[in-house]
Amino acid sequence: MIELPVGPAVSVDDYLAMAPRGMWSKKWRLLKAYLTGQPVWITWQVTYNCNYGCSFCTYWQNDFKPEEENSLQDFVIGSAKLSELGSLIVSLAGGEPMLRRDIHRIVEVLAQDHFPYLTTSGSGMTPKRARQLWEAGLWGCSVSIDYADPDKHARHRGVKFAFERAVKAIEQLMENRSDTSFQRVQIISVLTDDNLEEMPALCRLARDLGVYWQVQPYSVMKTGNERQRHLVGATEMLLALKEGYPETVHSNRVYLEKFDEAANDGIDGCIAGKAMFNIDNRMVVSKCVEFNESEPLGNLRTDSMQNVLGRLRAAHAANTCSACWYSCRGEVEVLYSARGFVNSVPSLLWQSGGEQARTG
Repeated sequence: MIELPVGPAVSVDDYLAMAPRGMWSKKWRLLKAYLTGQPVWITWQVTYNCNYGCSFCTYWQNDFKPEEENSLQDFVIGSAKLSELGSLIVSLAGGEPMLRRDIHRIVEVLAQDHFPYLTTSGSGMTPKRARQLWEAGLWGCSVSIDYADPDKHARHRGVKFAFERAVKAIEQLMENRSDTSFQRVQIISVLTDDNLEEMPALCRLARDLGVYWQVQPYSVMKTGNERQRHLVGATEMLLALKEGYPETVHSNRVYLEKFDEAANDGIDGCIAGKAMFNIDNRMVVSKCVEFNESEPLGNLRTDSMQNVLGRLRAAHAANTCSACWYSCRGEVEVLYSARGFVNSVPSLLWQSGGEQARTG
């Protein structure tokens, strides 16, 4: 079994010259992290810059310069420190991650010992870049589509032809996978106050494209706009879709069962800081993406993983936030119930990312 070194003395080339850990070894290390109470899900904001203007987000107002954001060397340092906890699911987010021309190199670094997962609007995807990502070791990719009506999606995302770009990106990702036994693609939709009726059509779109579909609710923490909260009644519809399209709907049933509760009073018991945490575009660690500025807990460039982990656990112990039901929270949180764990085991450990049903 390989030992991946920690520290700034290890160059990017030296790190990548090591044989990556095998898939089943990674899966065992992920399960071991879960069983021993270590974090299992990391969200890493590789950039806060974005070329869209989404109505439910303000990140697109940022303008970080390349030298202000993590270098490839930073990702080597961070990846090696995360390896002390296990082989983790590392969600690469933003902003728009595809704005980084080195995103495939970032994936290559993280894939040495982890499961890198990318979330994108679809902007900037090409057949070449899709191949680069898969060959670098990308485990999966979520492409954001919130409305089945192309014009509505474009208005919501603030960019013309956003829908068409997203669909094209999905097709390019599917056509250029290097290993269909595990590389998965899905549509992810943000549920707001005006698109619940769009969900069945989006689910069917995913089915027809041969990919998975996942949904998460908007959180008022993003913009402060209370009017965009999703409406009560979502749970019934989403569970019906889960029942009707079991091969397509990737969201955990136990997660979907709590959508109406999240819309009403919020959900207590957040596991941020315990089972998940965030790393931002300058290596700052926080319990959650929404707290990276107000409650920073260290920096992986300079702090040891064990020191940061201690602060994360203290932040979790004092956590009273119930404001979101993001998938990065809820899909992980339900793993800590018996039903939620049973529902997620096939997806996390064994389920392939191969072709889905294209019928109907």
